[in-house]
Amino acid sequence: MLAAVGRFLGKIVSLLGVLVVTGLSLLPLSALLLAYPALVPQESVLTDEVPTKTSRTRRVLQRVFAVAAGLIVLVTLLAVSVELVTRLPLGEKGSFAIIAETALPAPVGFMGKTEKDRQAALDQYESEETKQFLKTPLYEKLPPAMVQHWPFVILAIYAADLLILLTIGKIPLAYNLRNLRVRWKTNLMTAVAFTFVIGLLVFLMAFVNGMNNLTENTGVPGNVFVLSDGSTDELFSNLGYGDLDNVERVTVELDEKDRPLAVPVRVKQIEQDGRKLALASRETYYVINQPVPNSTPPRRRFVQLRTIEEPAVAGAVHNIDLFPGGKWFGSAGVDDHSRIQCVLGEGAARTLGEEYGKKQLAPGDAFTLGEMDWIVAGVMKTEGTTFGSEIWAKRFSRIYQPFGKEKYTTLVLRTEQDTKDAARALAYHLNKRYTQQKLKAFAEPDYYAELTKTNNTFLIAIVVVAVVMAIGGVFGMMTTMFASIAQRIRDIGVLRLLGFKRWQVMVSFLLESLAVALIGGAAGCAIAYLAADGRSSVSNLSSGQGGGKSVALTISVNAEVVALGMLFTLAMGRVGGLVPALSAMRIKILDSLR
Repeated sequence: MLAAVGRFLGKIVSLLGVLVVTGLSLLPLSALLLAYPALVPQESVLTDEVPTKTSRTRRVLQRVFAVAAGLIVLVTLLAVSVELVTRLPLGEKGSFAIIAETALPAPVGFMGKTEKDRQAALDQYESEETKQFLKTPLYEKLPPAMVQHWPFVILAIYAADLLILLTIGKIPLAYNLRNLRVRWKTNLMTAVAFTFVIGLLVFLMAFVNGMNNLTENTGVPGNVFVLSDGSTDELFSNLGYGDLDNVERVTVELDEKDRPLAVPVRVKQIEQDGRKLALASRETYYVINQPVPNSTPPRRRFVQLRTIEEPAVAGAVHNIDLFPGGKWFGSAGVDDHSRIQCVLGEGAARTLGEEYGKKQLAPGDAFTLGEMDWIVAGVMKTEGTTFGSEIWAKRFSRIYQPFGKEKYTTLVLRTEQDTKDAARALAYHLNKRYTQQKLKAFAEPDYYAELTKTNNTFLIAIVVVAVVMAIGGVFGMMTTMFASIAQRIRDIGVLRLLGFKRWQVMVSFLLESLAVALIGGAAGCAIAYLAADGRSSVSNLSSGQGGGKSVALTISVNAEVVALGMLFTLAMGRVGGLVPALSAMRIKILDSLR
């Protein structure tokens, strides 16, 4: 019985040891090596010789110095890397900041399952400073670069770590490079596994990056997006007619805390045909289930249609122009042959064109939708926006009667100041103070930010899948390195006899595993870039249950995606290479030469 309990506890300790080693493998190796004499005083990193006999006090001081040196190097690497990334010409918001924000929430989030439980836990503290600390997300306490561009920060740490390793110790790199060439078949198979994992990861991340670019490029900072109260999406919105005139004439003089604004917020006015108009677009949004022409077997598709009153005004509100050769549809909404005039987003033009055997539809081309004939008047410059998948047409009875939706679904307003703050002030006023009609208003960037929730969920799911795939890559690297070490035990003994220390042998084998990982990871990034970057795809964005938009997006393999792919490569190589490297370090000289 006691023996069984002992074996069980031994397995638990072994598992914990593996987890500790895995965690340590992700830290800068130079910091760990400088702290190494704290565990093994007879090993020295910065000097070639260690006194054989030392007093207890001196050994204690050596350990303290080693730990302090490791911590100093770790903090220095972090500080220098953050400063370097801060100075790089990167965007204000990173593509993968949501991962850091999810991993570093507010402490109060761990203090209860429901909002009521968390509030009760907060009420136990009397100090307002303590409450504020617990309510503030942890990521807000970090430098912005560590949150927005954390892949670059970690890559910079690893790069500086490598330079320090090559500086403080002589490592038999020539020996490792020669063995990479000699055992090229085994190393190649391992690198191919890394190529597959990293290539797939980069492709998926690039897809999410394209979705993020889509939503970020669509919202105009000074626009306010107005739906009917209770709507989760414009597809289900139902605005009245007469009330919209009053909404367009609203003046906001107070901010969210009822303090006077420096400049009142109003809807911008423009002049058209000698009359003043509000820079506002009244729109009705449809999603139509339509058979795909000439499809075998028969298929159906969802087509997004937006009907508007004044096309030129709507284009100005959304900052959308037409390609040369196109024009906005006329006030009648039909041409001389009674075909419905429309303008197409770039994605819609490509999709419809493929179904009619063309690269994309152009002005003058005709197509069928809802058993009606349509004629293309122009193609909109909508690349990188959610409007790329839409058809715009005149709002009149030939459209709203067969499709069963007569009232407006959406009102989009442009503020005079054309800023996000002004848009938020107007949206707050319409939500909280406007009494003539219950409305649900958003600053347009905030509305499209809500649509990115789908992206964030998908991104977290990708990370989980990538970690699962990485486990296979780690075990593959371990197998390769263990087999390599088993064949080179005598070589390790010779290296030790030549004067290389145990930690230098360990570092050399770890660098060898990183070299294999980097080759495979770089190939995966390159293949994903060549195969996916700039290609079009279709996805769905949703802001609530049952809503959403089918959008055409451009897959984007940018620097942040590549940085994350290479960071994942290094993490897999370090985790997979450290355990075999430690086993090589523990081999005794006499045992290796037998």
